[in-house]
Amino acid sequence: MKRKCSIFLLVVLLLFSATSCGKSSTTKKYSVGGGSVGGNFYLMGGGVANTLNNYINDKYIYSAETTGGSSANLVMLQDGNAEFGISMTASIAEAIEGKAKWTDGQSFDKLRGGLALYPSWLTIYTLKSSGIETLEDLNGKVVGLGSKGMAMDSVFREFFESRGIKPSQIHNDGHSATATAIDNGIVDAAILFSYPPFASISELESTKDLNFVEITEEEQKELVDTYSFYTASDMPGGSYKATKDDIRSVSEWNMLVTSVDVPEEDVYIAVKTLLEHQDDMLAVHGSAKYMTPENILNYNIPLHLGVIKYLEELGIEIPEELLPEEYNKK
Repeated sequence: MKRKCSIFLLVVLLLFSATSCGKSSTTKKYSVGGGSVGGNFYLMGGGVANTLNNYINDKYIYSAETTGGSSANLVMLQDGNAEFGISMTASIAEAIEGKAKWTDGQSFDKLRGGLALYPSWLTIYTLKSSGIETLEDLNGKVVGLGSKGMAMDSVFREFFESRGIKPSQIHNDGHSATATAIDNGIVDAAILFSYPPFASISELESTKDLNFVEITEEEQKELVDTYSFYTASDMPGGSYKATKDDIRSVSEWNMLVTSVDVPEEDVYIAVKTLLEHQDDMLAVHGSAKYMTPENILNYNIPLHLGVIKYLEELGIEIPEELLPEEYNKK
């Protein structure tokens, strides 16, 4: 009897082992770099992972990672510590050039375009009582430029110098902390790129009267001409209580970036799934309305082969500059 029980247990263990091995060998685990808790990157990163897990969990398991945002996600992709990550086009440009301090002098050659998520508009806000109405009014003021080392921080330091604008101090901190600093009178004005309404600004506007600074046509032109990742665009009126009309601005894209090391079929399935289930992403955040095949062409790096396969199936013509070197080797 004991011998029969032992044989039975052995068979069960072997079957369990075979099943487990089969699952681990066919299920791929991929990471999606998002952002800090509460931000749009955090929400969208979680939305991407959840949507993919809901529809293709027979082949893949996606995990959303809490990260430092754009540059941190690109570093993870380049180093092989993530397969997907969200980034702004400004940070992507810095990664390719390899000149920003955070790149450590390295040109990130593994980055490939995945899916366009949503645009962000240049947003310059201050307390109405500050009297700040133009960029020139920032002379002698404390100006918040987000976290130190981010693309926007370096871009606007350069832009201020070009325009002869000399703030008394550049305040570097997260956007939520910067809004609090404005509320407390520590910072005079804040500059960021965001998809409105941005939570920390709306929260501040619930207790204080704000003013949103509109850039001039000349300032808009200089930003677009100098930085290829910016597009002349108006922030929509009604974004905040104090913005009844459109505000002249510039915008850039927030993209889901992937690595050249991820197989073509895996990226193809991921992008196809996300676009075919856009409603799931819209339930996460309204900015997902910009997730369309056509908007993928707003990338400033070559696309992944899996993305190209999907766009070609739809009959969308892809500009030559978005074709990676491996495309011509197929």
